[in-house]
Amino acid sequence: MPKQVDHEERRAAIVSALWKLAGERGLDRVSLRETAREAGMSLGQLQHYFGTREDMLVFAMDFISQKVTERVTERVMALEERTPHEVLRMCVAEMLPLDDHKRQGSRINISFYVEALDNERLLAHSRAGAHKLLDFFEQQLSSALERREIPADRDPRREGMLIMSVVDGLTSYYHLGLHTAEEALAMAMRHLDTLFGASGAAHETKR
Repeated sequence: MPKQVDHEERRAAIVSALWKLAGERGLDRVSLRETAREAGMSLGQLQHYFGTREDMLVFAMDFISQKVTERVTERVMALEERTPHEVLRMCVAEMLPLDDHKRQGSRINISFYVEALDNERLLAHSRAGAHKLLDFFEQQLSSALERREIPADRDPRREGMLIMSVVDGLTSYYHLGLHTAEEALAMAMRHLDTLFGASGAAHETKR
């Protein structure tokens, strides 16, 4: 009997190969042929799943985003206090390049964004992902506003956009060598603690 092919497993292998190559040489230098070779399959086998490099990139970013979401959700569910403040602190810590895996991921994300600037499909995909994250941050901050944990004059969506901008800026400047990952984490946490006012003081004493 012919061997049964696990298509999800094969797609995961392709993403893993793409991730490895992108981390070594940058996303813009990774081709379908090189990814197939790294994944241990022929170009024709890879093209059975992805007809173009663009298709492969979109799937890979969705796949990685799903894994990150699953990891963050698991950690959030494990929190003793699942308040908006604690949830946002957890999310921000997960987004920063605090270990080798996250550093590689942030470099690939930056490469993807750069490539997306000249590709309408990739740009739309990046924009949709950013809106999804912004919607989640807005929900958390709206809840915090209802609980009177942040000042009444703060707009949840604008504050969510500001948090995303702080994280992206700190990540970019980390890669430029302007500060360490630990300093980036401290600055991001300070921003959140300042937004949440007095509750931030309690976190300062805990650390």
